[in-house]
Amino acid sequence: MPDTDELYDKAGELTQDCLNQIIEGDYSFFDDEDELTEEYLLTYRFKTFADGLNETIASRGFSGDITSADEKIAFIRNKCTENGVPLNPSVVRAWFADTRPISSEKSRENVYRFCFAMKMDITETAGFFLKVYYECPFNYRIIDEAVYFFCLNNGKSYSYAQSLKEKAESIINESEKHDTKYEFTSAIGTGLKNIRSEERFLEFVSENSSEFHIGNRTAYKYASHLIEECCELARKECESRDEITQKTGRETNIDLLIYVIFGENINQYKKNSSFAKTAGFPELVKANFPLKMNLSKIRNGEKVSYDTMRKALVLLNFYRYFAELFQENKYSDFCVLEEDLRGFAAETNDLLASCGYPVLYVRNPFDWLIMHCACNEYPLEEFRNAVKRYYLDMI
Repeated sequence: MPDTDELYDKAGELTQDCLNQIIEGDYSFFDDEDELTEEYLLTYRFKTFADGLNETIASRGFSGDITSADEKIAFIRNKCTENGVPLNPSVVRAWFADTRPISSEKSRENVYRFCFAMKMDITETAGFFLKVYYECPFNYRIIDEAVYFFCLNNGKSYSYAQSLKEKAESIINESEKHDTKYEFTSAIGTGLKNIRSEERFLEFVSENSSEFHIGNRTAYKYASHLIEECCELARKECESRDEITQKTGRETNIDLLIYVIFGENINQYKKNSSFAKTAGFPELVKANFPLKMNLSKIRNGEKVSYDTMRKALVLLNFYRYFAELFQENKYSDFCVLEEDLRGFAAETNDLLASCGYPVLYVRNPFDWLIMHCACNEYPLEEFRNAVKRYYLDMI
């Protein structure tokens, strides 16, 4: 198990400060009537999308006024023209106004276009997705992204990628469907990494055409299993407190799980004060939050966004990890702060990596929230206090 300071080996100063605040800070979501705690969750320096853009263009030769949006937009526009990449200037302007691109196929396409315009390689592109966009790079089961991986890995242009996509899509559409052989999406990337020629790439697509009709299979597999496991843990928790009632719903279902994780059946507030509209959490926390509808979609195999799936995996594993510790009576009262933070982070990072998702990143407010709660004597109660403070008390 890694030491806490190994969670972010060679991390930047701001990232390390955020981690230190979790480990050393005296911050709680529980409101004392006599003394209000500092609103660190709302004020700490998380990495904005504009921050990431500034760092990237500076590394690509921008020497103008870093505070001037017009100069930065002009620099990116020139790079787009130079490298044959169509990227709407109004989209870029919104990015510099701290409008983080939403989790969608269209936004992912725009981020890829930016990476092509900056002539990034696969390592730089992956880093931009992971630490700036907060999304998983290169879903190899989507042919567009498999093509982008090949092209960025071999120094090909965006216009070349568009031509190659047409050829690859034609092959897939004309191929017969066979059983898939890659259980993990990452294995497709391993197969693509050493391909250097267009001919061999198209041969790979032809040989594995059925792989490009399935998306996010590993993540759905793990998330569905976690949902069932957490539902059972929630049932046991309520049973031990004699709280299985008509109010909490049927045994072993998502309604009961939501009730236990959040300390309240928050779905009942949806009509007049939905979580997305009313909650006082930062936007990066509450957007695509895994509530009942999203958890139900995941369990049923219906499509959800990358952000929704990743948040579901993190939240479910948080509940599972600490519910098991207490239900197995490892702790009669409270947790061992840093030790359990390390254990939770290690297990969660393994889970996320297996599904092809970014590991926990403390400058992402959602990850900070969960890691803060994990480094608490009463992790599950601290999370419920956060929900009470930033949602229930605001209704």
